[in-house]
Amino acid sequence: GRWRAAEAPPSPARVGVGLPLQNPSSTAIFSLPNLGLCPAGPGGRFPAAAVERILRDAVRSALRERRYEPGPCREAARDIAEAVKAQVKALGVPRYKIVVVAHVGQLGGQSLQISSRCLWDPQSDTFSSYVFKNTSLFAVANVYGVYFE
Repeated sequence: GRWRAAEAPPSPARVGVGLPLQNPSSTAIFSLPNLGLCPAGPGGRFPAAAVERILRDAVRSALRERRYEPGPCREAARDIAEAVKAQVKALGVPRYKIVVVAHVGQLGGQSLQISSRCLWDPQSDTFSSYVFKNTSLFAVANVYGVYFE
């Protein structure tokens, strides 16, 4: 298993993103501390800064000039997630399972709360996130790096 008999399993962690979408200058709010740290698993450090650049580049290039349309934006979210996952895997970080989630929605004066929960080992598991908005749509993309023994 993932935990040795003498160890307690890691506590659940929550990652939340709060977006007051009517305010274009707002930023994401995360509920985990120390986002700047890249916890190290025995196989090496998860490259959180490189993953953030991958997220930013993939989301911006896919959505910069796009207007919100439900069908094409649903496909764009899937394409973003697949592209980001391939690029993160290409970084070759051993023993990390990669989970990528991308949301694309219409800006319309509403607010949005996105959260996720999982068993989390704060010593080795980490994530990167990117929030994007243009005049018509918003996107939230998260990459979770979960260390696997």
